[in-house]
Amino acid sequence: MKLEVEVIHRDIIKPSSPTPPHLQHYQLSFLDQINPAVFMPIILFYPNNPDSELDNEQKSAHLKNSLSECLTKFYPLAGRVVNHDFVDCSDAGVPYVEARANCQLSDVITNPIPKECNKFLPCDLDDVRDLPVVVQVTFFECGGVAVAACLSHIVADATSLFTFVNGWATTAHGETDVPLPQFRGAEFFPPMDTTGFMGNVGIVKDNIVTK
Repeated sequence: MKLEVEVIHRDIIKPSSPTPPHLQHYQLSFLDQINPAVFMPIILFYPNNPDSELDNEQKSAHLKNSLSECLTKFYPLAGRVVNHDFVDCSDAGVPYVEARANCQLSDVITNPIPKECNKFLPCDLDDVRDLPVVVQVTFFECGGVAVAACLSHIVADATSLFTFVNGWATTAHGETDVPLPQFRGAEFFPPMDTTGFMGNVGIVKDNIVTK
């Protein structure tokens, strides 16, 4: 059976508390400025908890609420990238996609097909635009769920992606000891005038022929 993932809802999740005015301009570092405009993806699969009485709607609401709380600490991720130079942290919000798959979770993780797993991502990896992060939550027929996040390489690196996902998970578990991220890259690698810089602007999709 062909894997089909249907989007059933789209939302924008904003921080639970407004970002203070003095933090609403996040300057990107020089390394950020020259990073390629691509998303770094991660997909986490969770089996259904038979002891849980939450339905999919309640699970999604819990994920939204915990993401909103987490974004108060990771506030640049709820902003918008401006001219590959800084992030406007005025709480525009994170796009949240809710979807459902026509299969069991075991059908996906038993014999995973990497290309098919792209259906659990909220966007193409080179469709960055001005978004720091986009998330998608996909529910399976068995009650399992896939939580995917795509983080822009312009604003962060892979370690930061794991830090964000861990912070979201910690918040969702109801824990209060969430490590505060440090947004100090521009202090160590001050921004520079990158006028004329022709870096990699996305993912190369050339067809490769082997003989």
